Amino acid sequence: MNRTKNLWRLSFALAKTQFKLKNEGSYLGIFWYLLNPLLMFILLLLIFSDRLGSQIHFYPLYLLLGIIMFNFFQQATTESTKAIMGSYSPIIKSINFPKESLIISTILKNIYSHIFEIILFVILSLILGAPLTGLIFYPLILIFFCVFIFGCCLIFSALTVYFVDLDNIWNFLVRVIWFATPIFYDIGGQTKLFYLNLFNPVYYYITITRDLVIYTKIPELWLVIGAATYSLLFLVLGLLIFNRLKNKFAELI
Repeated sequence: MNRTKNLWRLSFALAKTQFKLKNEGSYLGIFWYLLNPLLMFILLLLIFSDRLGSQIHFYPLYLLLGIIMFNFFQQATTESTKAIMGSYSPIIKSINFPKESLIISTILKNIYSHIFEIILFVILSLILGAPLTGLIFYPLILIFFCVFIFGCCLIFSALTVYFVDLDNIWNFLVRVIWFATPIFYDIGGQTKLFYLNLFNPVYYYITITRDLVIYTKIPELWLVIGAATYSLLFLVLGLLIFNRLKNKFAELI
């Protein structure tokens, strides 16, 4: 019990420190967290709103929600590849502490910034007159999404210690996943793309969130089962791989 409490206390402290350091000396501060998804949203909206988005109801919300959810996934997993090999490596060599806290803090820090992106989504919803009742379900979805991301981060952070090029490989793969995921387009009747996305966990979380938050409808059961299965699967795999490899971290970094 005390170990778990100390783990979370340390994780929150690290996340708070990382969040502050990222904004230190910046005149724009928090705005930098919104700049990337905001510019991406404006650019894609200008390009696709009259083409791919013409048949999608509330397309601006459809697009923005896809961007900010994928951005959360991309940022957390990309940062996790440097969680062990990065600035904390000297501490890992000299101090014995729960290494999982470095991964949890990475996710917590990105949740902080994700909150501001959700506020941006709420503002756009109010402007477009979209219903906001579905937002009450988002915290529950976010929990399952974070469990999945946590499992991914555990895997990437541990394996990067053994395969130093993994961060570069993942930077490329995450771009491929970006285009494969229906963020700025709808799968519609594209059968091959649909079957491909059945193996894309991010597709499940984004689709469920759009159904509940934007369109206030109950998502299909297979989507819910798929999302829960991927969360559990990656959590178990992540814990197994991380716990198996973490004892060698201090020797290898």
